[in-house]
Amino acid sequence: MKKLILLFLSWRIFLLIPLTASNYFLHPREGFGYTLTLHFLTESNPISNFLLYPWGNFDGIYYLLIAAQGYTVNAGFFPLFPLSVKIASSIFGTVLPFDPRQYFTALILVSIYFSLSIVIMYKLILIDFKKSIAIWSIIFMLVFPTSFFFATIYSESLFLLLTLLCFYFAREKKWLIASMLGALLTATRIVGIAIIPALLYEFIKEEKSFLKTKALSLLVAPLGLLAYTIFNLSKWGNALYFVQAQGNLQNNRTVNSIVLFPQTIYRYAKILTSVSLSQYEWWIALLEICVFIFAGVFLFVAWKKKVRFSYILFSVIAFLIPSFTGTFSALPRYVLILFPIFIGLALLRNKAIKISYAVIGLTLLFILFMLFSKGYFVG
Repeated sequence: MKKLILLFLSWRIFLLIPLTASNYFLHPREGFGYTLTLHFLTESNPISNFLLYPWGNFDGIYYLLIAAQGYTVNAGFFPLFPLSVKIASSIFGTVLPFDPRQYFTALILVSIYFSLSIVIMYKLILIDFKKSIAIWSIIFMLVFPTSFFFATIYSESLFLLLTLLCFYFAREKKWLIASMLGALLTATRIVGIAIIPALLYEFIKEEKSFLKTKALSLLVAPLGLLAYTIFNLSKWGNALYFVQAQGNLQNNRTVNSIVLFPQTIYRYAKILTSVSLSQYEWWIALLEICVFIFAGVFLFVAWKKKVRFSYILFSVIAFLIPSFTGTFSALPRYVLILFPIFIGLALLRNKAIKISYAVIGLTLLFILFMLFSKGYFVG
């Protein structure tokens, strides 16, 4: 436990360094001020400090608005995370968005979610592997180039926690608890539906049959998504409005059809060969295609290294859902919750690959968080 606490604290302290560097060496991205929490703050608001406001940039703005004001047209953001912020901050009475009480509540929540995730991930990996593998899996997750999203006002930390808890209780054969956590997962992000086939596989593997009364508990898992579709139908007259809303976020995502990998890869090849290297978008496209390849390779490595198949099944589906939308936009963030990738890395015997990953990961983590803090989209 001491090692886990030390890792978490070291990571949090490290993240303050790129924030400090960006304050001295990087200007906010021109024309993108609205992506910064700072844009919505008065100078007297304590959140306006350069070490504080970046944690709520980009999607964090939407989550804070939903938590304070409810849904308007931002249905693409699932409800459980902003609801948890709203409930926790309600102890202060009614708070407006970007109120320091709301903001610090959200930051404390994500810290709790992620610190608990580290503990549960450690315990889950120990079921199948030795302690060193568990520790190194966590280290490799912490040095991933976009791991800073676990500390921002995003749903990543909550989603990871629920995923790991769901699998942990499934391994304990506590199916109702696992399914209830699965329901919460499907109310956190759309890719939460990947837990349903993973739980089904785990149940059949452990119980040797699906024809048992216990199997009925698995019907609880989709209820989070079902509840949100009912809400969408009631508010917007379209049960799947949240899917349409994803296409309204100007991220080039196709939401009314499936786009196969060859088409998406061709699109990226065209970007990389036609767009000037001096453009920021070229480098983001390179990052996205590299992350796509990296995730695909190490999911395969995890499978070859005999990582639990239900974990792989969940991760592959969660990986494919955004990848079939015609863009790898935000994929550098989406792969964060694919924890078998980091177990696969830890199981490798090639030290050169591990060292290279750690060095490149930390370097990119530093650079990308600097960029994110000043309104440059990185995931």
